[in-house]
Amino acid sequence: MKQELINFEQKIAKRFDNGEIPYLTHFSGGNEDHLIHIFKDIRPGDYVFSTHRSHYHYLLHGGSSDRLEQLILAGKSMFVFDRKLNFYSSSIVCATPSIAAGVAWALKKKGSSQKVWCFIGDGAEDEGHLVEAARYVEGWCLPCTFIIEDNDRSVTATKDERWGTYYPLMPFYSIRRYTYTPTYPHGGTETAGWLKFKVPQKFETRPDKTCPSLKYGVHSDIPYKKAVTDSMNMLAKKDFMFIGYNVHHASAYGTLEDVPLGQRLETPLAENLMAGLAIGMSMEGIRPVLYFERHDFIFNALDALVHQVDMIQTISQGEFTAPIIIKAVAGGTIPFYAGITHTSNYAHILKQLFSFPVLEPTTGWQVKAAYEFAANHDGPVLISEQKELY
Repeated sequence: MKQELINFEQKIAKRFDNGEIPYLTHFSGGNEDHLIHIFKDIRPGDYVFSTHRSHYHYLLHGGSSDRLEQLILAGKSMFVFDRKLNFYSSSIVCATPSIAAGVAWALKKKGSSQKVWCFIGDGAEDEGHLVEAARYVEGWCLPCTFIIEDNDRSVTATKDERWGTYYPLMPFYSIRRYTYTPTYPHGGTETAGWLKFKVPQKFETRPDKTCPSLKYGVHSDIPYKKAVTDSMNMLAKKDFMFIGYNVHHASAYGTLEDVPLGQRLETPLAENLMAGLAIGMSMEGIRPVLYFERHDFIFNALDALVHQVDMIQTISQGEFTAPIIIKAVAGGTIPFYAGITHTSNYAHILKQLFSFPVLEPTTGWQVKAAYEFAANHDGPVLISEQKELY
């Protein structure tokens, strides 16, 4: 198997040097023995989360070399996905640990024997997202292992160059590490010079914006907060899981009081982790409602919301989707004023930022229509509630 891996990369590298791949390509190499040993423990059906350097991971998890070659030629070297193999990659550094934790949470809840394996580079170790995810995995004893592939290189900078003096992370049993010397540079082969590509580049476009026309039905004068509460109860009956902080004790400003506690998952104060958990749970068929008690806090989760939730269907070519409802509360000076960092309404910015629907109901019947739409939509929806109307 080792020689097969090497031969595949050499074949692709030759095509790259020949000007047939006018796209950024990250080659694997130098870690064949480590990966062959690790993948002996990875079973069919397990989830594998990979990085921008995913070729070996995909092949060792049972991926077709012919399919992988075609993906690379089409500019998808950093975007290798396979729903049938539960294979997911991301070119965003450290984007996957929180998603992996979400999948692992769902697998444990379902009593599955499947496991989750999340590969990251040592550059991802620099991100706080890894520590959040590892703490969560270990706190809840989830079936997830993070593997740091340490080549002492973030593009070209070493760990000591980045940190002054590098000190390893505190010991986590969920994190494993191996070190290796890479065969290839960060990107490309460093043998081609300035290539004259023989095929034109094909550019991806961002997802089209969706602006649904909601069916509001018969007008009623139902109070705004009651409509929100009724909508939460409707979602609970459809087995949605409510994720966020203050969903348990404060019941999301009282709107979740009638939702069973077993459907409310209190999370750490880590918004990007929250969003990743929601993405991962949705991969296993659990429909999440991701709760932000203030618009101001959404910005801490933009890594996951922009690069994964909003783009997952496009960059995975339909292999994965994220049917998540985002319940976000805007503004609010009642019963007290909490300052400008806690009372903003950023709906206009979010509408520009996301391609998925961002809805702003201002009456009770609009609230109900918005949540009915979101419950039946096959992709993400953000519903901006106005606390002043509670």
